[in-house]
Amino acid sequence: MKIGTFTIGGGYAMLPFIEEEVVNKHHWLDGEEFVNMIALAQAAPGLIAVNSAIFIGHRIAGWKGTVACVLGAVLPSFVIILLIAMFFKEIKDNPTVEAIFKGVRPAVVALIAATVIRLAKKI
Repeated sequence: MKIGTFTIGGGYAMLPFIEEEVVNKHHWLDGEEFVNMIALAQAAPGLIAVNSAIFIGHRIAGWKGTVACVLGAVLPSFVIILLIAMFFKEIKDNPTVEAIFKGVRPAVVALIAATVIRLAKKI
C-alpha cells in the first residue's frame, strides 16, 4: 500500500520501490526471482503492478496474500484518482498544479530508466 500511495508514473515506476521492499528489505524474493517475476508480470495480461502484486502476495501468503497485495496496489491509486476527479475542474488551470505535473514527468522517466538499467545489469 505504501508503494501504491507514493509512486507516480505507473507500474514501471513502481518497480525500483517494489524491488527495494521485496528483495532488499524483506528478502521475500531474491534478485533472480524478482527478474523472473517481472518477466511473468509483463507476459500476463493486465497491469504490471497488479500482476507483480499477485505473484508476490501468493508467494508470501497464498490467496490471502494475493488479495491483500492487489488491494494494496490498486486502492491507493483508485482513491487518489477519485479525489483528483472530484476537484479537477476547479484545479486544472491552476499554474501550480500545471507546474507540479510538468516537474513530475522527468522524475517518472528517470525512475523507468533506472529500472531498465538495473534489470539489464541483472540479465
